[in-house]
Amino acid sequence: MILLLTGCINPNGMPFTALSNLEERKRQYINAIRYYLSNTNFQIVFCENSGTDISPLFQQGIASGRMEYLTFNGNMDKERGKGYGECEIIEYALKQSKLISSSHDQLIAKITGRLIVKNIYSIIKWHQLLFSKRTVFCAINSDISFPDSRLILAPISFFQIFLLSKERINDWKGYYFEHALRDTLIKENTYPYAPFFIMPHIEGISGSTGKSYNQYNHYTFSFAFRYVKYAFYLRRRFNIEYR
Repeated sequence: MILLLTGCINPNGMPFTALSNLEERKRQYINAIRYYLSNTNFQIVFCENSGTDISPLFQQGIASGRMEYLTFNGNMDKERGKGYGECEIIEYALKQSKLISSSHDQLIAKITGRLIVKNIYSIIKWHQLLFSKRTVFCAINSDISFPDSRLILAPISFFQIFLLSKERINDWKGYYFEHALRDTLIKENTYPYAPFFIMPHIEGISGSTGKSYNQYNHYTFSFAFRYVKYAFYLRRRFNIEYR
């Protein structure tokens, strides 16, 4: 499993972006990368699309082969919005990353790069143990119409198919990254879908709203049991409605 951290350090006027302060965004990316380097043993690809280079801060990880830093000048068509830019980042990483191209299991955990998923190790290990390697994991809302794109676990081949819908994404027209993800999940039914059966503990700030994400400090056994039960319900409902 490769952690693909997507980034845009300098949004430079990107629409629908509440968190636009360059130094604050840079600080959040640095903190997140350091967290994953220190608290997991996964290989990490950080790919960002504003041509900003903070790789000197991570030379030890890069030199050891644990981490790869990719940057390019994207977001040329800002009218399409952040979701289109996110697709460009994923596409660039799949084409240019040596770590991804040489990945043994051909699996990626795509994470919004400023966010810290505190329990990412447990999520990956348990879901790999219990489910098929072709399964696509992401959270989804209660009416199963809008997936959560902050964390997606999927085979590289699924991301490649998903990127075929990139040109349809346009935030101004109301067709977001998440809509394309949902439609790909529905269409590509050879890839089983599942929500997370362990709730991701996400820390960070939404780039769209500027609000902090909740921290889950009440993860009791009874809460975990109810969450698993709810995840089974969502998976069953998704399969009934779309598969």
